[in-house]
Amino acid sequence: MNNTIKLLAIACVLLTPMLVAAAEHNHSHNHFNPALEQLGDDIIGLTVCYKNGHLSDENQEPAFMNLINHANVEGEELGMFYMDKLGPKAEQIMSDDEARRLWTEDYCADLTDTYLDSDKLAQRVNEHQGHSQGHDHGHHHNHDHHGHGDLTPEVLEQDIERGRLLSIN
Repeated sequence: MNNTIKLLAIACVLLTPMLVAAAEHNHSHNHFNPALEQLGDDIIGLTVCYKNGHLSDENQEPAFMNLINHANVEGEELGMFYMDKLGPKAEQIMSDDEARRLWTEDYCADLTDTYLDSDKLAQRVNEHQGHSQGHDHGHHHNHDHHGHGDLTPEVLEQDIERGRLLSIN
């Protein structure tokens, strides 16, 4: 097994009975908590940071627990969201050494620091919510500030080109 996020692996194991039941009913959980949708880039970021060795085992669990608490979801919902929406993209990134290099030690330190500090995470979530007020909610934008103040169009374009901001549909 790849050295991926243990928390997500545990959630996946716990979800197996639910997934079997959903498959029996030909049901796919296509609508997830909007907070998870907004945090998709960060979830992938934390996963890739862990793979790159920039998120320690010691910090991984509290970071994901803070994410779960802030998104106001259960670990099982995060696991389903990851498997349904994020897993394939995360695996693609983690299997490509060049793509993984985009998640640098400094970038991961900022991201980890945010998810280990409830106040910083609350501020980040509020920025996401405030930023999305003027957008049409008919489609998903995936804007991410990464704790670096205002996000300029140039920075956004650069992050999209570099692959750090992902389209999660």
